[in-house]
Amino acid sequence: MLSSLLYRLVPLIAFFLVSGLSLPPPTGPYNVGTKPYVLKHTTLNDPVAPEGVSKSLLVNVYYPTHDEAPAQKYIWDGLSAAYDVYYGVPNGTFSNITANLALNGKPLSRKEHDKLRLPTLLFGPAMAGPPSRFFTGLVSEMASRGYPVVTVDHPWEAPYIEYPNGTGFVGKDFTWSPCQEVYDYIHAYRIADNSAVIDALPKVSKKLGIPFDLKRFAFFGHSLGGSAAISQILAERKWTASHGKRFLGAINIDGQFFGIGATNSSSLDARVPTLLLASEGHDPKAGFDPTWALFESFQSSWTKSLRIMGHSNHTDYSDLIFLKQANGFAGGEGVITAERFSQVSRQVVGDFFGMLVGKGEGVLQGSKKVHEAFPEVTFDYNGTGNPCTPAEICWPTPPEFLPPSCGSSQETLRRWFLDAKF
Repeated sequence: MLSSLLYRLVPLIAFFLVSGLSLPPPTGPYNVGTKPYVLKHTTLNDPVAPEGVSKSLLVNVYYPTHDEAPAQKYIWDGLSAAYDVYYGVPNGTFSNITANLALNGKPLSRKEHDKLRLPTLLFGPAMAGPPSRFFTGLVSEMASRGYPVVTVDHPWEAPYIEYPNGTGFVGKDFTWSPCQEVYDYIHAYRIADNSAVIDALPKVSKKLGIPFDLKRFAFFGHSLGGSAAISQILAERKWTASHGKRFLGAINIDGQFFGIGATNSSSLDARVPTLLLASEGHDPKAGFDPTWALFESFQSSWTKSLRIMGHSNHTDYSDLIFLKQANGFAGGEGVITAERFSQVSRQVVGDFFGMLVGKGEGVLQGSKKVHEAFPEVTFDYNGTGNPCTPAEICWPTPPEFLPPSCGSSQETLRRWFLDAKF
């Protein structure tokens, strides 16, 4: 979600169409292939579907490949158009970026995949955008390290997504401000979406010819997708459909917890490693988001929270940071560069998933050496002590922090949304 309208006030002359903008290539030993898949899945009483029912999900798989991965444009024209209009920039500005991808590239053989012994990763985007397509940089990095990564997008939620047959789904605009009950419902259907994808992966693997580990999974997501990533583990423990599967850990990237992820009880214990990764403004000690400290207080397994500083903001974890800085409406003195932010965030996320398979904590150690190499990283909770100190950080949740109820006026909802920092 984009939480400010200030950029609309910048004169059009301040913007310019940048030529040759490219994401930094992934750093792993593999190139990255990608294939799309449409999964039939019905969501009843869907708050974002025009007729209240959605019947499918957009799944994109990013995977390691030995095929050549040339730089090519990857943002749908319809998605770019939504951002172009919002920011008041020339048509095509937000699609003027390339990534190194092997579209429909040949996956690794089952034998080579199995030798890597890496879990399948699932990624979920923010509510109402940016959609998964704008997280190609982060997702591709994980695939280049050998992980198959499955992204899941729910139609009519993000401003625009496009199915492989060219069908476009125009969703909510950037200032959509739902009430508390709608947030909770979207959070719940995200968990149901992910569960349906997990159950369908044997079929997806056969159809696309991509080998997956069908027993071991880890999750990550941005904003509401981050809350759903960790909540997925809490939910899967209760469902018999998850029998025989192992859920190794999850990362919440800059997302307030909703639904079962914000429960004030011991049921909040994930019992597996979890990482809370934030932008600078998401400061738990400032009383901004009590759900993070509350979650940490119930964890019996490894858990840490950290922020990447340098005046970073919520959407910097997406590829938008490159487009915004290159076109002159983000960045400036004292602001972490897109290249450096990408390097640090890829390292942090990659080291967490590496830790899950026995490769050690890496940058997540928080050691003196780490601080010297990554001075932008601040550890807010390093896994020791009581995160709920003082107690009011966790209880009760300040009423101004919660989304207004569905009985509130549209103006109240709009003001809350624009003031929200997550």
